[in-house]
Amino acid sequence: MKQTRDASPKQAAQHDRDSFIQEIFAAIASEIDFLSSFFSFGLDQRWRKRLVALLDLKGDEQVLDVCTGTGKLAFLLSGKVGEGGSVLGVDFSREMLHEAGRKLGPRTSSVRFAYSDAKDLDFPEESFHAVTVSFGMRNIPDTAAALRQARRVLKPGGRFCCLELTPPTNRWVKPLYRVYCFRIMPLIAMKVLKTAVPYNYLPRSIKAFPSSGEFKRTLEDCGFTDVTVHPLTLGIATIFAARKAQ
Repeated sequence: MKQTRDASPKQAAQHDRDSFIQEIFAAIASEIDFLSSFFSFGLDQRWRKRLVALLDLKGDEQVLDVCTGTGKLAFLLSGKVGEGGSVLGVDFSREMLHEAGRKLGPRTSSVRFAYSDAKDLDFPEESFHAVTVSFGMRNIPDTAAALRQARRVLKPGGRFCCLELTPPTNRWVKPLYRVYCFRIMPLIAMKVLKTAVPYNYLPRSIKAFPSSGEFKRTLEDCGFTDVTVHPLTLGIATIFAARKAQ
């Protein structure tokens, strides 16, 4: 979105937030795969596999992976859709898409990547059997707009699955979690990236994300049905699964 003189304050604020997020991911694109696995103790990939299992793909489906990043989830999905299906990973960070593209090869022919904004997807209505998001929804200022776009491009009966980092609810885990996220992670990131900004932002974005109950209601308000919530690993990650009505 280009900022113009007559842009509303809301549009200007959204543009600034989008630019900030793009700058963060441009800075960490080459290191994010390592850091994501390192900081989650390898659990991030296990969580993605759980999302894929919840989709219950049979093969030959067309799947859209929004906020695809470096394509970790997209490549897992490609193993389920088979040669007759396809997975399209989209993101609004060209640096992240570059990292995803570097992983393409002869065995990943069902995967491709493209630039697109989650709030304004460049696809016709009812184009995909499933839409997924992993660790990206909390980075979208207008969450409802992104969810409405996901529903728009889903075929009737299509599945939506969102994996997101969430604050733990266990009172014994909370203080340890806060120390780890707000102190240890930024310190390590500073050593690796020479800047702590991305991992100062990360815990704040998790804290600001709606509670599971609130996000479930948002999904329902955006027209999704059969919404279910699946907490993972003491609640530090959660999968939200839903469907577009037939």
